[in-house]
Amino acid sequence: MIPMSAINAALRFGVKRLWSRGVTIGQLRKKAWLADAGLKLVGDKIDVVGVDARGVPSEWIGEEGAAQRGVLLYLHGGAFSLHLPNSYRQMASQLALKTGLRVLLPAYRLAPEHRFPAGLDDCVAVYGWLVGQGISPRRMAIAGDSAGGNLALALLMRLRDEGAPLPTCAAMMSPVTDLTGGSPSVQVNEGSDVLFNRHALTLVLSTYLDGASADDPAVSPLFGDWAGLPPLLFHVSGSEMLLDDSLRAAERARACGIDARVKVWPGMPHVFQLIRMLPQSKQSLDEIGSFIAEYCGPEPQSATTATAQSIAAPSEE
Repeated sequence: MIPMSAINAALRFGVKRLWSRGVTIGQLRKKAWLADAGLKLVGDKIDVVGVDARGVPSEWIGEEGAAQRGVLLYLHGGAFSLHLPNSYRQMASQLALKTGLRVLLPAYRLAPEHRFPAGLDDCVAVYGWLVGQGISPRRMAIAGDSAGGNLALALLMRLRDEGAPLPTCAAMMSPVTDLTGGSPSVQVNEGSDVLFNRHALTLVLSTYLDGASADDPAVSPLFGDWAGLPPLLFHVSGSEMLLDDSLRAAERARACGIDARVKVWPGMPHVFQLIRMLPQSKQSLDEIGSFIAEYCGPEPQSATTATAQSIAAPSEE
């Protein structure tokens, strides 16, 4: 087993220092592609099926029959600009195995080619597509990490505001909830964070926003209305800059009567769940899987049919 200290040192040297050197999105994508290219679904016999989810290229992860038990919509991270398909297939496959649900992994549009709110609009479209397939929100959960955690929360708030039935729960790993950089840990943990520094936030803002304000609730869900959201789970590292993005979000949710739980993992890198060799990664995904399974499961067929019919999903183009 590789020591955690060695993994953190490698990340600090191989990733964190890039931000201070004026790295571009193109350079980050090249390095991410090289790191991701060699990953496979090692040891897992898992089905991966491509699908067009109302114009958003997506992948079903897991057996088709698992959708009868429920569906997990997983929104990947990557600073709104990157996608690591093999890494996230691996993550989704683990969650499929741990929850017994079928996982849908959409490749939403990325900045800077498609700036805010393109990615969020794609997530809304995918959710509508799932409902249009006859999948009841009462058999759906949402999960996401980092930027994907941001999109998961923004998606819940938009669905609520539009009067659409919400999924049963949502789990976020190190979500960015405040793109203004107002969380105290952004400064306090800049030295201990092995992946990011203040230059990373500057690049994300310049890449993602398209004239929108960083305190717009659809950009920074922390400033949104948390009332009426489903139960929420946050897993975050105690040494990362985004620590308080989770702590403050959970506090806002609880103030609105939401069941919001937080677990802080000391000494871990941002979204450590992607590092499959870590025992902490397995434990975190086990706990996230248990949380999702606590709320999301099969329901009587009559209830499923009634819910699907009650939602006026947009027609297919």
